[in-house]
Amino acid sequence: MRPDFAYLPEITSQDRAPAAETKGAYPCPCCGYLTLPAPKEQAAAFICPVCFWENDVFLSGDEEPSDLNHGLTLKEGRENYLAFEACSEKMRPYVRGPKPEERP
Repeated sequence: MRPDFAYLPEITSQDRAPAAETKGAYPCPCCGYLTLPAPKEQAAAFICPVCFWENDVFLSGDEEPSDLNHGLTLKEGRENYLAFEACSEKMRPYVRGPKPEERP
């Protein structure tokens, strides 16, 4: 049972502001679309709206598991994008198609 805290209001989906999207000029290392606002070495923890890969600036190669992406490697994320149009099948509900200006 959840304690009743009068000073903590309940938040509903109506109360949430829509998420702002940042215009990208740099390619996502997973899907390749231009969704990153900075080069991949500087876009720490940015989540690509097209494939939902969370940019991991600490990866040293495509075969290294990413802590930010639940242990997926970048290679696995790319393969998953080709198969599911998301970095993993679990992320499919959160992605959107690429916009015309995001095509490389």
